[in-house]
Amino acid sequence: MSRVRVRAILPLVAGLALAGLLGAGALDALPDGVRVALALGVLVLLPGLAWSRAIGARVPGGAWLAAGWALGFGVAWLGACVLVTRALGLPFTILARAGAPWAALPWLGAFAFAPRAPAPVPVWSRGARFAIVLAALLALVHGVQLGTPVSYFTDSPDHIGTVRRMLAEGDAFPTDAFFRNAGAAGADPRKGLWHAEVALVCALSHTDPLPAWRLLAALLAPLFILNAAAFAALLASSASGAGFAAAAGAWGLLLTYGGGLGTQYLREAVFATKLADQLALATLAALIVDLESRTARSRVTVVGLALGTVAVHVFGALQFAITFAALGAGLLLRDRAWSPLVRRLVVTSACCALATLPYLLWRAWAAYAPANIIHTEPQGMLELAPGASVVSFGVMWEWLGTAWLLFPLSLVVWARGARRPAVLCLLTTTFAVGVLMFCPPLVAVLRPRLGYLLMRLPWLLPTSAAVAFLAVTLREAWSAGRRVVAAAAAAVLLFGLVGPLVDAVHAFTAPGRVRAAEATASVERWRDALAWMERRLPAGSVVLSDPATSYSIPMLTRHWVTALVDQHSSPNDSLALARILDARDALDPYTSWERTAAVVRRWGATAIALNGRFATAPHLDYWAPSTAWYRAARARLDRAPAAFERLYDHDDFTVYVVHRAELDALRGGDSARPFVRPLAAGEHELPLGPGLPGLVRLELSRPDAAEPPRPPAAREGERAALCAARGDTLAGVLEWHVDRPLPAGSYQVAVRFDRPLPAGVPAGPAALSKVWRKLIERWHHERYRFRSDHLPTDGAYGVDRWSASEVVSDSFRVVVPGDVAPGEYAVKIMMTRQPHYPNLRLRDLTSDDDMLDGVTMARLRIAAAGGH
Repeated sequence: MSRVRVRAILPLVAGLALAGLLGAGALDALPDGVRVALALGVLVLLPGLAWSRAIGARVPGGAWLAAGWALGFGVAWLGACVLVTRALGLPFTILARAGAPWAALPWLGAFAFAPRAPAPVPVWSRGARFAIVLAALLALVHGVQLGTPVSYFTDSPDHIGTVRRMLAEGDAFPTDAFFRNAGAAGADPRKGLWHAEVALVCALSHTDPLPAWRLLAALLAPLFILNAAAFAALLASSASGAGFAAAAGAWGLLLTYGGGLGTQYLREAVFATKLADQLALATLAALIVDLESRTARSRVTVVGLALGTVAVHVFGALQFAITFAALGAGLLLRDRAWSPLVRRLVVTSACCALATLPYLLWRAWAAYAPANIIHTEPQGMLELAPGASVVSFGVMWEWLGTAWLLFPLSLVVWARGARRPAVLCLLTTTFAVGVLMFCPPLVAVLRPRLGYLLMRLPWLLPTSAAVAFLAVTLREAWSAGRRVVAAAAAAVLLFGLVGPLVDAVHAFTAPGRVRAAEATASVERWRDALAWMERRLPAGSVVLSDPATSYSIPMLTRHWVTALVDQHSSPNDSLALARILDARDALDPYTSWERTAAVVRRWGATAIALNGRFATAPHLDYWAPSTAWYRAARARLDRAPAAFERLYDHDDFTVYVVHRAELDALRGGDSARPFVRPLAAGEHELPLGPGLPGLVRLELSRPDAAEPPRPPAAREGERAALCAARGDTLAGVLEWHVDRPLPAGSYQVAVRFDRPLPAGVPAGPAALSKVWRKLIERWHHERYRFRSDHLPTDGAYGVDRWSASEVVSDSFRVVVPGDVAPGEYAVKIMMTRQPHYPNLRLRDLTSDDDMLDGVTMARLRIAAAGGH
């Protein structure tokens, strides 16, 4: 028996034994992290490694980097098994039972088909190997230290709730993950087979989805490092430099992924979008190997990794369409012929398309029907000129941080190294992403079809590879004595990495600060109330709550909800905005009982959860619960105990059971809003723009001031400037009026404080005044503008409900930052109606005369340090 076959039998036996022990609960005494790691190994990594051996996949760097590719093969295999259970009408959770013998089948393939002779192992230095291992270890430590953020701002509650529903129902594609009887509106094309695989890991390891979700993110991050290293190895100009390139790529991913360790993106490695991006990078590496090897095994390797990518997220198909096509175009332009490389690429691409097409067509038929206005309205666009828009440049900063600048700054060097397929791939992918995002005619065609997916295109740019190539260029130029080239590469690297390096130091030396900041928005702050709801509410309850609380309920309980938070809903859900606004209206402390009853009937609500555990109102798009809202809403429900039976009341979290018959019998109940008054005769407002409310007046004061509040002012110059100092809290009240009903939407109020540049500093060009001001601020280490945004009335009384006969008072608070310059500031007010990712004009990025440059309503004098 050959050595390769012996190596196939041992993992088979070990996998079966571990699966049996885990499934029988014999290892339940082990920590959650150990059990989740073992389950991930049994269900995904070991089968993936078996397929890797059976295929004879040639991973750059050799077998010790094979775990990254094994992840892709394992995801594809487990996904195929899930689809088989779907076709047979069986619950997919049976795959975690009886020792999961199906997970051992790939080892039979490895036993039968693995190459008899092992592939040659590249000789890399110990330093390169140590650097890669250290980067992977730090990625693991980072994930364990901080964990995946689980807040109402992130996607985690959405995903964890989906996994919990899958486990409860045995359905890998539930349409009722959050909303009972949602039907086709609950089908979500964004969620592929990966969520079901996470559920199977939970089932086999006997771990709750919440800790399993966080642990998987920490376990997968090191595999991201290995995949980045494998691709980066292909960027070297010689085999001897491959180890150094791989190490640079590993550290490049650790430091720059999603902008750096100061962001949460590496800690979200368990997210389908993030995992698919890394498997797509592994597929690209396999494709480049295939172009060089041109064997049947190398082609099957590409197809297997492509299947794993698409199984995780269907966006992977779009990634391949872009990157494969761009590479093919680059090869044609470089070689000026239909070369063997082009023919090989075309055939391999066609094989990937044929392999993934059945699943893609089924997903499109079963789930694709974009109808959610929150998703489909234009967002994240930048208008260059009337009728000419591109994707906002801010998206690059949002997703990649300063590291995105490595791509345009490296184009010339990449062009010179384009004889290497991996370098050509970097070059062509960068051009393709740039054209798709920043060519106005093409954007006009794609935007209605791809929607917000256009904003995901920067994730196709692997910053780890950009860092690795520059590091290789620096090393080779220095060795060859080309000091100018080496200095240029070092300068670009330093420019792109200085911010991420600082972030990394802070992330590892002061993780407590990050945890404390994220804890303020964590849904676990009311975990005790959710635990009570899970124990005491009847199974299948439908809970009416505010948006920030909503998804935490299915995340940690077996119950459904009626509302969602902002964009966290299926693109198919045409009722998404109605769900948010209905919940707002039903829980309005001043609305009628009839309106509440109508919402309860429409969505089948059986319970109500009121959450007052927010120190400040969450910064959401449509409605944010405040402490004042909680108290008023609770007082209203307590006035009708027969209809709303209070069962839980602890630490500003209250749960009621709704008695439908008693609620239907209630009449009236609406009351005057304390923040609304009639429009006085002769009173008028200052217009802010078409489709926006008008501004009647502003009252601004210091709550800690001994003097009484001054009378309201309507226009600049009607009173002396209010005095304040750095660190002071300012209280304000805005009064609004509409002359006609306005549509529902995401309205935001911007309260901006502006002062001129210091004396002696010339004004910059009007078109670049914002850029000039920021340069002066950086030079002087002080700011001349600050701003505070909020939802009008926190969204509890939405702008779409305001009438022409009333004036609405909108309270807010602003903290004067500690780095603002002393002087007199104009207080400007503006309201906008924008989607989650706002649409901007070019001057909004470059000029102080932007869309938030509102009406001047008052003056604020900020004193120098030490006094008011």
